[in-house]
Formats: sequence, structure tokens, C-alpha cells
Amino acid sequence: MKQYVCAFRGRRDNYQVPLALAEENLLDEFITDFYATELIQKFTPILPKNLSQKISFRCEPQIPSHKIKCLWGTTLVEHTRHRMGYSPAATFAKLDQNFSHEAISRTKLTKSNLLLYTPYAWEAFTASYIHDPRKVLFMFHPHADTESRILSHDISHFPFVQSSYQEEIGQHLAPQLQTRVKDCWQYADFILCASSFTRNTLLEIGADPNICKVIPYGIDLPNQSLTISNPTTFKALFVGSGVQRKGLHHLLLAWQKANLPADSQLTLVCRVLDPGIETLVKQTPNVTLIRGVDGSTLRNLYATNSVFVMPSLIEGFGQVFLEALSYGCPVLGTANTCLPDLGTEVDGIFITEAGNVDQLVERLEHLAVMIPQNPLLRQQARLCAAGFTWQKFRDALCSFL
Repeated sequence: MKQYVCAFRGRRDNYQVPLALAEENLLDEFITDFYATELIQKFTPILPKNLSQKISFRCEPQIPSHKIKCLWGTTLVEHTRHRMGYSPAATFAKLDQNFSHEAISRTKLTKSNLLLYTPYAWEAFTASYIHDPRKVLFMFHPHADTESRILSHDISHFPFVQSSYQEEIGQHLAPQLQTRVKDCWQYADFILCASSFTRNTLLEIGADPNICKVIPYGIDLPNQSLTISNPTTFKALFVGSGVQRKGLHHLLLAWQKANLPADSQLTLVCRVLDPGIETLVKQTPNVTLIRGVDGSTLRNLYATNSVFVMPSLIEGFGQVFLEALSYGCPVLGTANTCLPDLGTEVDGIFITEAGNVDQLVERLEHLAVMIPQNPLLRQQARLCAAGFTWQKFRDALCSFL
């Protein structure tokens, strides 16, 4: 069986896709940006602890080092543009082409196949080859047309989130940069999606359902000795970017309106906040904003909060839902995420309509009463997460190749 070239920036999906290929001897080359190569790892012990941890995070030991190629020049340009104040979306849209061009070169050299995430597929999928490579697309985010429609409808009702709206939909990008992401699916021989919601956004625009398959992401479960206890007061947790797409403005508005116990508390863990949402945070009572946490603190938050809430307008998956469930924390979100693929209310998974603040109010009020009366729900949540391992994801991915 022919091997595959895989390419992406950052630690996308914990490197599980190239790892899956490597485990089955299907990886020809993994093209990425900054990666903790063997040489770099030799210097990490003498670096400050925080920097050393960040560097070690950019590595997957089970992927053979000789099958990894780093685009150091692209990494340098990316960080230079960030420091100069360029829009991250514009920077990524321009530089993502470099990964695709490198994939073309490698594929032509080794006559291999292609397994590429959406931002890195256009040039490689539309290039000419002397052989006929299989072109597999991993669609990790819903189609741009659906995203634009949903976010545009929301901004008409909540114009104060304009900043993150403009960044998300990429209207400031050149038309050719928008096309390369929107239309690359048309050149794929096979399409993998992490959620049924993402798959449905492709079917809506004419994709063949027979070549679109869903493989939910996985998770590494916490220590089996984890103590699961039910909080005595109602405490809700949000973890993620404080932007329009995540629905944080809906959550804050619902929190203001909900008739909750007086000692209820909402904790937000956000490194990034839309200016309009930041103003809303300051206007909402019983809210604690944390700009960043270490792993230990985050794990404790999952374990000690009554429910994790992220009412996303649009989400390719929502890995943070699985993280919360793995610590026994029930979750509340929308159907525009992975939640319908993960389970039901029996599993500690509760769904509210995307963008419907009044329904979100009702769900919060219901859960504030129901969760304390159902201590076994936290065990069910953890059992639900246990059904979605990274090994299961990798096995499923390779079964389609």
C-alpha cells in the first residue's frame, strides 16, 4: 500500500493523524513547522521550565524522526508577522500554502498519496502529477459557507462581537485565499470529518455522502484513581477563546437572566477575549475570569465544577467537551458541535439550541437543580469519555485508507 504525505502547522490533534499513519507504516513524510527534533531536545534540560515544557509539547516520540520535515523559514516568518501586528488569520492563510507546496514536492518525489487538513490541501490537490495520488482531506472545521451564514445571523443580533466576527470569517482576506479553503473538498477522493455536524455542512453544498466519513476525536483518560465528587454549590465552567464562535456572549447574557441559587459561580478560562465580550464579563455578576491556567489548575477546575458550558455557534468538534467529561464533569453545549456524536443526557451531555439565549437560561436553571440531585451523573460522564480513546480514533482513520 502506498504511503501518505501529511502536513500541518502546530500540534494539530495531538499529532494523532501522522501517528496513526506511522503505526501502520503508512507515513511517508510529516511536514510541519516548529517541532522538537532530537537535537532541540538535547538542549531542553538547560532551558527555563516553562519554555522546556512548551518545546517538549511539540513532539510525538512514536513518530520516527527521519520522517519529519520542519519548515523553519515559515515558522520564522509567522512569528515575525505576529510581532509586527498582522492579523493571525491573514498570516496563516498566506503561509499555509508553503505546507501544501512542500507536500507537492514530496509526493512527486516518492509517488505517495496525500492526507491533508483543509488549510493545506488546495495547491497539493490541484497540482499535476505523473502518478495518480489518492487525495484524502481531513475536514476539521465546518464549511466556510455554513460558518459565514451562522455568524452573520448572530452578528445582526449581537453587533458588539464585531471584532472576533471579522477575524473569524476572514472577509479581509484576498478572494483566492478564501477559495483555497472553501473549495478544496471538491478535489478530494475521500473526506474525513471529526463530527457529524461538520460532515453535514459538506453535504449541504453537494459533497458525495459516500466519500464523507465521521471519526470522532479521542482523549487520554486521567488517572483511574481520580476521585469523583459532586459539588455542593452550582458552579459552571467555560474554557476556550472568548470569541463570538464559542457563544460566550450568549452564556454571559443567559447567566445574567437565569434564576440560579445565590451562591452560583461562573468561571471563565480565556486567554483571548473579544473586546465586546470583555465588557459583558465586567457587567455580569458572580463571574470569575482567569486569563490562563496551568494543567494542574485546569484539571482541578474540571473536577470541581458542576457543569462545563460552551454554547458554540459552530465547532468542528470541541475537544474540550471530551476533556471535561473525562474528569466526570457533565457538559452543556449545542448540536453544532461533537456532542450528538458523543452521547445523550444519560451520559451527562446536555444540548441547547445554538444562539437561543432564552433556552440556555432554561437549561442552566434546570441543571442547577438536577445535577446536585444526581451524583451518579459524574461517573456516567467519565464512562462516556472512556469510549473515545485516541487509539480508537487512529484505528478508525487507518481503516478508511
